[in-house]
Amino acid sequence: MTTTTHPVGATNHHTEATLKARHQEALDIFEAWCDRVRVAGGSDLRAAELQRDEAWDWAVRTKADLDLYRSVVCRKAPVAGVSYFRGRGGVIGHG
Repeated sequence: MTTTTHPVGATNHHTEATLKARHQEALDIFEAWCDRVRVAGGSDLRAAELQRDEAWDWAVRTKADLDLYRSVVCRKAPVAGVSYFRGRGGVIGHG
């Protein structure tokens, strides 16, 4: 497979929707190769298994990219040790 997924910070055009679509595409390709492995035989079987394994690696990378994007961009994602009630801009005024 020649498709590469760039790290989340490497390009500015990624959104959650594009990363979700890329991950779904990777899963669809993986499933197609799983089907191919089920019907392949002989030397075609080994080639299909290699392509299936590469497709799975791509699915894992796209999921990691999506998770990373969500952890960095989604402000409401729970973070250990941080409460949601932090006042305006995260600063609690004294007065």
